[in-house]
Amino acid sequence: MYEVVIYTLLYLLPAGFLFFLALDVLGRNMKKTEHLLLSGYIGCYGVLFFSEFIRHLVDVSYSPFLITYVFGNAGLLLFSLSLHFIFKITKVGEKMPKVLYPGVFYIPALIGLLTIVFQTNMTNSSSFERVGMFIYPEFNASYLITMTAGNIFHFFVVVMLFFVHRQLKHSVQQKIIRMLIIIASFVLVWDLIFGYVQARGSIPPYPYIYGGLIWTIALGFGLKKFDFLASYSHRFSILYDLNPSAIILLDAKFKVESANPATKKLLEVSRAKGLNFLEQLSEGTKEETIDHLRQSFVSGKNFSDFETSLETSSGKGKYVLMDGDFLLIDQRVYLMLIVRDIQRMKEAEETIRYLAYNDALTGLPNRRWFYESADLANKEGRHAFLILDLDGFKKINDTYGHQTGDDFLIHIAGILKENIGTKGMVARVGGDEFYAMMPISSEDELQWFVHHLKQVTAAEPFLYKGEPIPIRYSLGASIYPDHGTHLETLISKADESMYRVKKNGKNAVAVWGKG
Repeated sequence: MYEVVIYTLLYLLPAGFLFFLALDVLGRNMKKTEHLLLSGYIGCYGVLFFSEFIRHLVDVSYSPFLITYVFGNAGLLLFSLSLHFIFKITKVGEKMPKVLYPGVFYIPALIGLLTIVFQTNMTNSSSFERVGMFIYPEFNASYLITMTAGNIFHFFVVVMLFFVHRQLKHSVQQKIIRMLIIIASFVLVWDLIFGYVQARGSIPPYPYIYGGLIWTIALGFGLKKFDFLASYSHRFSILYDLNPSAIILLDAKFKVESANPATKKLLEVSRAKGLNFLEQLSEGTKEETIDHLRQSFVSGKNFSDFETSLETSSGKGKYVLMDGDFLLIDQRVYLMLIVRDIQRMKEAEETIRYLAYNDALTGLPNRRWFYESADLANKEGRHAFLILDLDGFKKINDTYGHQTGDDFLIHIAGILKENIGTKGMVARVGGDEFYAMMPISSEDELQWFVHHLKQVTAAEPFLYKGEPIPIRYSLGASIYPDHGTHLETLISKADESMYRVKKNGKNAVAVWGKG
């Protein structure tokens, strides 16, 4: 089982990738010679990997047959196809005599045909040996001659590409050929090393075939970056229509010339063409966005990740990110926008920001908010700091359940918020502990407030299925600036006062320095 996994990773997966890539290239344009050649070339490399996968699953006695009629012939054919492909895309083939082009490239493939006709191996080893999990060929004269001839031809292809590169004047074509030179040179070096190395037991047999993987990946990169071997226009149309981001083409007056279906979904409209894009901007960011778009039109510079907000037909605002670039179509300049909806991301950020400063259960601010907001530097007059800790809260949880305990906390949070109101602040800083700060004119006012709070909580017990659960708490207080001018000092003294209440029987109030 372990060996099958290794064979799958080394051979079957690369084969699958190559067959997929071959079909993808073919599907781009089945009528163009370049697509047919490259698809066949990549497919032959897939056959090499697949035949190696099969060869290692069966008995070693099948290796001569598989190498002779499958592996070897696929290798000869891909060599012919690769030459034809390179001569085709570099236009060198057009300068060759018609009597030679492209038939001369398929002379190596004829050798494969002769192998089948005469039932004999002309280019590869016929003797094999299993070493560990791999089956290695004997390095005989046929193998070495074939390998050397291939490398010589490969070298001349690199030289030819250099020559073609010097003749080209268009920068895009030069970039394409330069990429082919680099990869072809790398693969040549790879073949020179691994085509002659016989490291039995250390590396898989025929390791030079992995150069084909490198080559095909490089071609895939070239297809994407330089857009040679372009597909049919409907492929781009499908990409345009299925793109989840809104793609909008604007004229110089910012009217929508064309838009994909995602645009209609984003703006919640049945028809996007003809809309004035500036009218879709939200008021809060409208002026800044208009300035940005107009300056971009004047400078002709592209931009990315510009954040703004749009307003849908239903009046709902949406945060978006815009990327923009300019196109020349029929001698007119257009701005193409790619607009991504980031409303959910913004809402998630707001939720994270809310949870960072608020208690998720009660909705009150949390300890972090309290410490950052209780700034004493700008406080004038007296302020009271209160620490309220519930008595017997664990018993409520144990008796009635945690859900009831949560509802009990929400009830108390509502009472504190209602009675302190906008004149002060209240926060839940722990499981059953609350902090509060409020302005007071005197200590008598503080005494009146805590007495009033006791009356309110006594009059408004929490009801559980109609049964009242009394609210009992220990409360400690300190006064700014009478008991200190630093927040930590005042909280510490209020805390000590609260614990004094706990020690002396609970359910009471104590002000620092009293009693």
